[in-house]
Amino acid sequence: MSFPDLIETERLILRPYGWQDLDGHVEILSNWDVTQWLSTNVPFPFTRADGEKTIAEAIRQFADGSSIRYALTDKESGRHVGGIRVFSETPETEVGYWLHPDFWGRGLGTEILKSVIGAGFDGGIITRFVAQTATKNAGSRRILEKVGFKHAGTPPPAYARCGHNEGCSEYYRLPIADWSQDLRRKDV
Repeated sequence: MSFPDLIETERLILRPYGWQDLDGHVEILSNWDVTQWLSTNVPFPFTRADGEKTIAEAIRQFADGSSIRYALTDKESGRHVGGIRVFSETPETEVGYWLHPDFWGRGLGTEILKSVIGAGFDGGIITRFVAQTATKNAGSRRILEKVGFKHAGTPPPAYARCGHNEGCSEYYRLPIADWSQDLRRKDV
């Protein structure tokens, strides 16, 4: 595994999911305003049993390096505010993220994505990140573009699995060649 156990940003702590995240995780993914934009792999309604299953899987996969999921904790309040997932540690991998609506519009999505992309590229395995979102999910599209992702049309079949709301119709890529030192330092 090339991802660190802890990533600290200006306002957040990113660490592997643990059982202490269960209530916050269930609260966030039980909110249709969040889940409507996620893959149908995330059930709705999202139950406590779904949360238990997801956290057990996240713990196991982080330990074996097959998938990386970080729980996001607000430094100021100590509150669980969301999560981010890197689907695999392979040369090309998908990334996805979610935040509690109380924390939307504060630049936290950009902050977490930028930190995890940097850690992924620094690990020496990943050479391209991909992401998908819905056309109407303007907030997510802005986050991806601020971090340097470029629109690449519709998702190829290997990645097309969204569908709660309108489905994932927008596909983005960020190759390591486009991830410059200037972008890393840039205050986005």
